[in-house]
Amino acid sequence: MERPAASGCRRIRRGDGFGAAGTEGAGGRRRAAGGGARSQPGLARVRRAVRPTQRRRPPLRARLKAASLVLAVLAGLAAYGGFRLAEWPGFEVQRVIVTGNGHLSAEQVVAAAAVPHDRNLWLLPLGPVRRRVESLPWVAHVRLARRPPAFLRIEVTERVPAAVVPLDAGAAPGFALVDPGGHVLERGERKLWGYPLVRGAAPGAANFPRVIADLETLATEGVRVRELDVTPLGELVAVTYTRLRLDLGDDEDLSHKASLVNPIIARLGRRVAGVAALDLRAPGTPVVVYR
Repeated sequence: MERPAASGCRRIRRGDGFGAAGTEGAGGRRRAAGGGARSQPGLARVRRAVRPTQRRRPPLRARLKAASLVLAVLAGLAAYGGFRLAEWPGFEVQRVIVTGNGHLSAEQVVAAAAVPHDRNLWLLPLGPVRRRVESLPWVAHVRLARRPPAFLRIEVTERVPAAVVPLDAGAAPGFALVDPGGHVLERGERKLWGYPLVRGAAPGAANFPRVIADLETLATEGVRVRELDVTPLGELVAVTYTRLRLDLGDDEDLSHKASLVNPIIARLGRRVAGVAALDLRAPGTPVVVYR
């Protein structure tokens, strides 16, 4: 009778879920976990078998060769496109616009520029065009600008005339119109231009710009002269449009001397008709010279 009781106790202990049975369950789970850990290499082998094979990168030499081929194709396309643009009639010179000209006509400037109308404007070198226009006597500076689609603008800065000078005896008889620097603008008869005649100072001489500055000083003081002579001693002798001679001496204090002319004429009134000259070489004591 005692054996069944012990057997029953063993059944109760196994069925409780506590104690050894619980320990055995935990151990089973650990064994299952351990078994899973031990089976991990097998899974890794499966994953490696399923993982897609990675491509090997081509060597550097092959990549450079492919890039060179692509660049060559692009360069060829660019060259062909440039050729087609260069040959496109829409870029041929359509019109030449001239601005800034006064003494010169637009036709004269265009003729001097000699721009070919059958050339692509955007490929046309502008340096020769600029030099041809600047070769005109009246032109001081030239500015060229392209305008789409095929217009060329020529902006001209002309020289400013200042005086008339007699031509040398060895040259063709006549006179020349010059700018303040002595650059010859035109040749012809004196009556063609309303500028003062300067004698005794050649356009290429060192004192010529100073003589032109003396003319400007006289004009600033309201004294308009038709002739200005420079004597061998460097003194100035001017003749007004009323045929009144002005002995000015050197150009020291020329502005003060010129400022005396009109007040003296106004003070003389009608008597000025009998006056041949005003001697202003000593501005403190001007002298009236009668005929």
